[in-house]
Amino acid sequence: MGHVFRAHVLSFAFRALRFESGGLGAVWGVGWLARVGRRARWACVAVSLLGCLGAGSALAEDDPTVRRVVVFGDSQAQGVAGGLQRVLLGDPRYKVVNRTHPGAALVHAETEWLGPVLTFVAKEKAEIAVVMFGANDRLDMRDDKSAYLHFRSDIWRETYAQRIDRILEALKGAGIKIVWCGNPIARSATYSADMSYINDIYAEEVAKFGGQFLPLWTVIADDHGQFTAYGPDRSGVTGRLRNDDGIHFTAAGYELIAERVISVLPSLQANGR
Repeated sequence: MGHVFRAHVLSFAFRALRFESGGLGAVWGVGWLARVGRRARWACVAVSLLGCLGAGSALAEDDPTVRRVVVFGDSQAQGVAGGLQRVLLGDPRYKVVNRTHPGAALVHAETEWLGPVLTFVAKEKAEIAVVMFGANDRLDMRDDKSAYLHFRSDIWRETYAQRIDRILEALKGAGIKIVWCGNPIARSATYSADMSYINDIYAEEVAKFGGQFLPLWTVIADDHGQFTAYGPDRSGVTGRLRNDDGIHFTAAGYELIAERVISVLPSLQANGR
C-alpha cells in the first residue's frame, strides 16, 4: 500500500512540475527564472512528501505495539500465511511475514527447511513464528552420513525429530514464540494416517521447547470428524473449503485455519511464551 501511495505522490509531483513549466512544449522567455523557482519549490514538496512517507514506513516497522508474525514451512504453510494476511489485513496489532517455500520437506536438504529460519533470525525480527511442515514428508530419507532411512522406522523417527529440534532451537534462541501447526485430516485414509503419525512427532518435540502445538485435524471436518470438502466459511456461507487433491485448502479454507491460529496468539503473549 505504501509503495502505491508513494508512486501516486511522485506522479502528482511530476505532473505539477510539467504544469508549472507550461508543459513539455513550453517556450522559454523572460519569465524563465520565475518558472525555475516554482519548479524548485514543487521539487522540494515532492522530496518532503517522500521523506515523510519513508519515515512513516520506518516508524511502522519499529512500532513496538505491532507483533510481527513470521510463517515458515511448505505449501500448506504458504496457504496459512496468505490466510493470515487476509484475515489480519485491517488489524494494526499484527504484521505477517511470509517465509514459506512450497515443496519444502524435512526429509530433504536442510537448505529447504532450516535455511530460511537461520537466514531470518540472522537478519530480521519477529515475536511469533508459525510453522507447518509434513505434507511432503511421507518419504524415506538419508541422514547426515547418507544412510538410507525408511519412513516410519525408529531411526527415521529419531532423525526427523532431530530436524524438528534444530528449527525449534533456532527460533527459541532468537526469542521467538512458536506455534507449530499440525496437519489436518485428508481425503485419503492412508495419507491421513501418515499425517497423524507425523503430527505426534511434532507435538512431542514442540512441547520440549515450550512451544504451542496447534492441532488442525478437525478444523474443517463433518459432524463425525471425517474429511469433507465443503462447509461454512468465515461468513457462515457453505462453500468449497478443500482443493481437488483432498489435501490443500481453498482460500476460504485457509482463512478458517488462520482464525484458529489467531485464536491462540493472545494467550501465547499473555503466558510470555
